[in-house]
Amino acid sequence: MGRWLTDNSRLEKSNKPNRWFLLDNELYQDDDGSIYLAPRNYETDNYSIPDWVAWIAGNKSKYDPRPAHIHDFGCQYHQLLKLKINEAGLRRLRLLRVHKAKLICEDIPTKYLCLVPVTKWEIDCMFKRMMKATKTIPPKAYNTYRCGVFLNTGWSKYKCYDMNKIYQREVNEPPKY
Repeated sequence: MGRWLTDNSRLEKSNKPNRWFLLDNELYQDDDGSIYLAPRNYETDNYSIPDWVAWIAGNKSKYDPRPAHIHDFGCQYHQLLKLKINEAGLRRLRLLRVHKAKLICEDIPTKYLCLVPVTKWEIDCMFKRMMKATKTIPPKAYNTYRCGVFLNTGWSKYKCYDMNKIYQREVNEPPKY
């Protein structure tokens, strides 16, 4: 089962409605051991699901938003930021550490990152695994949310990600649901 290597990022409100900037990096380790990054300063709308999904699964704001951040990134760019270093290497370089009782990830140099393509099916299935990995989202909610993202109509619209601007604040347009 996958697991989160970092705690929730702090969020800063964007000038746009229902938009937030991640103030911290977030790391998720998938079932196969691959580690994925939602980078600091990425702009997200957290759970932008249709109201009918929220009505069935519960208030979308009450759940851990980390799965939505990596899912948004995958939907926006059709790629994910994958680490070329394992957890032990991150800890050895002090890129993954405890700070004020919170597990944090410092900015990872791009030499330890690569962009990997992701299909809609893959990112939607990963979304469910990431929700399960929080251990706080109930099965009814993550199963309903998984069905909800299946109906994402914004998948075909994407742009290439520029890894040279990884930690810079850029206004991104997340997928529309």
